[in-house]
Amino acid sequence: MLSLYLHFPFCIRKCAYCDFCSAPAGEAEIAAYCSALQTEIELTARLYGDLSVDTVYLGGGTPSTVPADLMGAVLATLRERFLIVPGAEFTSESNPGTLSEAWLHTLLAAGANRLSLGVQAKQARLLSILGRIHDFDQALDAFALARRAGFTNLSADAMFGLPTQTAQEYLATLDALAEAGMQHISAYSLILEEGTPLFARVKAGELTPPGEDETADMMEWGVDRLEALGFQRYEISNFAKPGFQCLHNLGYWQQKQYLGLGASAASLLPAPQNREDTAYVRRTNTADVGAYVTALSQGRLPPAETTPVPMLEAMFETVMLGLRTVQGVRYADFARRYGREPGDIYGPAIETLTRQGLLQPARGEDPRLALTRRGLMLQNTALMAFMEP
Repeated sequence: MLSLYLHFPFCIRKCAYCDFCSAPAGEAEIAAYCSALQTEIELTARLYGDLSVDTVYLGGGTPSTVPADLMGAVLATLRERFLIVPGAEFTSESNPGTLSEAWLHTLLAAGANRLSLGVQAKQARLLSILGRIHDFDQALDAFALARRAGFTNLSADAMFGLPTQTAQEYLATLDALAEAGMQHISAYSLILEEGTPLFARVKAGELTPPGEDETADMMEWGVDRLEALGFQRYEISNFAKPGFQCLHNLGYWQQKQYLGLGASAASLLPAPQNREDTAYVRRTNTADVGAYVTALSQGRLPPAETTPVPMLEAMFETVMLGLRTVQGVRYADFARRYGREPGDIYGPAIETLTRQGLLQPARGEDPRLALTRRGLMLQNTALMAFMEP
């Protein structure tokens, strides 16, 4: 099974904290990009089109800024060239203030069944600091519009650790999203990326983010609140009502094979058969939208960086990604993939972290590497122990 990711690098206005491959664009630029993306789909399908696809994810940027007719053409090509299995999870990101009935119906007609909305906060002051284009009433309107169109699986993003944000404001956002009927909430801490306007404002002293202890408290209180509201934590930053985990993102954390299409999109692909020292290959398309479009307009795949991942590095990535999840890494899965038990590679780290209360004891017939709740709070600290097997 294969997962597909399609990147749409467009937005109404770039948010103050965003360092993703995204920018405002006119319809001619969007049309040229969508044409190039269709060509990439066709070229790539010659290599992987015989593989069944069980999750599809449209990300950005803001896919809902792409006009419905252009989006429909891209998704028609996708369905023609790839074997998307019946009932596949098909998610699109979107933002309040950009949805339309025509766009939503186009997605539904193409098989989309899950919508993820970037809400981030309830409070207008915080949304302004982040440079968002919407207010919370518009978010509620977007939820209602999506439901009327036919979406029954809705997710929303919420952020904590924002400049001037209080814990009470963060918890109020979680309460409001739960009251709005979300099936899934991604709750994550702001990361100040160098080169963004928000980073510059904080560095200049115009804004002050919460301290590390206060941010950690927000995270812990948020977990408690979401669990009390009926959401189950299945990954450090992701919470779902029973049966509504995001399968596409779980695939990333489980190192499932995925194919990324579009500018800056990444892929995880099998290693060549003659490379026994390589676990898999990581491929990342150019983030230069102009170079991407030019190459594909000439019938060539876009420039990309391809990196073979050696076995030892892949083992660490298996641990790093798996420890983000509540279920962790099954010993049996690790041994099946690498021919060695986790304890053979990481015995001292496992012993130390278990003694420190960061790693759950590996017991029973199906032992796992899984962090405790405290370990999830201190995941970066825990991972340091695995960096030198």
